[in-house]
Amino acid sequence: MCETIKSLAEYIDYINRLSKEFVLSRGQEKDLALLPSVYRIDDNGMRYYSNQAAKEFIEEFKNNSVMYIDNYIVNMKSEFDWTILAQHFGVPTCLLDFTYSHLVSLMFAVENAFRYHEGEEGNSVVWFLNPKGLNLKAINRNEIINLSDNPKVLDSLENAQYPCVVTAVKNNNRIVAQNGLFVFFPKHSRALNEIEGVEEVLKKVIIPHECAKRILASLYTMGMRFKDLYPELTSVSKDILLKHDVLEYYKMEADNE
Repeated sequence: MCETIKSLAEYIDYINRLSKEFVLSRGQEKDLALLPSVYRIDDNGMRYYSNQAAKEFIEEFKNNSVMYIDNYIVNMKSEFDWTILAQHFGVPTCLLDFTYSHLVSLMFAVENAFRYHEGEEGNSVVWFLNPKGLNLKAINRNEIINLSDNPKVLDSLENAQYPCVVTAVKNNNRIVAQNGLFVFFPKHSRALNEIEGVEEVLKKVIIPHECAKRILASLYTMGMRFKDLYPELTSVSKDILLKHDVLEYYKMEADNE
C-alpha cells in the first residue's frame, strides 16, 4: 500500500507507475490519519468537537463573515458552499482537501523542509486516491458528486457508511490555484485510511524528512512556487525565503563536493 521515495525523480517514477484512476492526491507534513479537522481526535481517542459544535461553527461563520466577503456572496447558493468557504478561512469542517495536481500535493508535503533541524526524524506523506472507486464503494455511484448542481444530495451523503468525493462551484482563489476538491465525511465515518478494503482505492508514498530539502529544492528548480499554492499576499514572503533557502542549499552542496 505504501512506498518510500527520496527524490523528485523517484516520485515522478511512482506516479508514472500508478494506475491512472488515482487522479487525486493529498500531501501531509506528518503521517496522520485521514480525518477532516472537525472530526479529529486526541491521544485518548476523543473528538475535539461535537456534532453540535460542528454545526454551530458554520452558522457562526455565516452570521459574522458577511461584512468581510461581499465578493463571495454571489457564489453562495447552498449550505455546502458556505462550508467550503468556512474551510478556506480555517473553520473546522467535515471536508478533507484533495487536489488533481500531484506536484501540488508533494509541495504541501515538504513545504517546511528548510525549517527542519539537522537530522530531523519523521516522515511526510502523499496519499493518492481513486475517487470514482471510493464513491462506488461508499454510495454506489461511479462519479464525483457535484453538490452545487444538486445540494439536496448532501442529506443522503450524511447517512452514507463511508466518506465520498464531492465538488462544487470553486468559490475562492485558493481552491482554483490548487485545483482542489473534497472528500466529504459523514458524522460517524472512520478515518479514510482505516476503512475496510480501502487499499483498492487509496495508496501512499512516504517521504523521509531527511530527504525533504532536496525534494523541495528540486520542485523550486522545476518552477513550483508557494504562489501556486496560496494565491495571496503571504505567498510573496514565503517565495522570497524559499529562493534564499534553495540557493543556500545548492551552494552548500557545491562546497561539499
